[in-house]
Amino acid sequence: MGNRRGKSPRDTRRSPAHLEERERAMIVTEGSKTEPEYFRRLIRELGLTTASVTISGDGGSAPISVVKYAKDLLADDPDFEHVFLVFDRDRHNTYDAAITKSKALKPRKAPKGQAIVAIPSIPSFEIWYRFHVSGERRPYATGEGGGSPTQELIQDLKASHDCFAAYDKATCDAFYDEIRPMRDQACTRADKALEEAFNEGQPLFQGNPSTRVHLVVRTLQDMARKQEAEN
Repeated sequence: MGNRRGKSPRDTRRSPAHLEERERAMIVTEGSKTEPEYFRRLIRELGLTTASVTISGDGGSAPISVVKYAKDLLADDPDFEHVFLVFDRDRHNTYDAAITKSKALKPRKAPKGQAIVAIPSIPSFEIWYRFHVSGERRPYATGEGGGSPTQELIQDLKASHDCFAAYDKATCDAFYDEIRPMRDQACTRADKALEEAFNEGQPLFQGNPSTRVHLVVRTLQDMARKQEAEN
């Protein structure tokens, strides 16, 4: 484990002599700043490393490109127990195709029981931040001025808590530590939003608003607990 270096799957793959090492996760994101920055902060906080968690923000600017890029990465190195494809609904016209294709990803020589999971947020990743401070579930659509659903959400986010007043997609430095104690509540709200969307008859992966980011968070927390128990 100690001699793994770099951030690419190629650099961090397990050698045949070490196939029983700790489980690994790969997170491929649509955003090159917002999502990778958050997950990097999270794995540092949890005591995980890039040897066990690979984060790639090179998935492109559309949901389908995230799935295609993940497929390429897994062809190079399939040795991950957990694979998360993180992308937004917003106004992307490839969203539904990305959900469908993510279910069909089956890399060769993958670890037994490998889980490849689509992690969409509706309208965008920022709903995960908002769930830290509010459980409100008003749907987001194109605003009166033609702004995107994400722009509408960010307006709400900035007004929801002082720590988000100067929200910048490029970094979470201004608020990460402040919202950290609210993470369990955010997970509960994310679960509840999915449950309520289902009860309302909204199609799977279409609940507005909703996110599955908490599934990534819980997996990383579980990996950290296992790592601590092994040390």
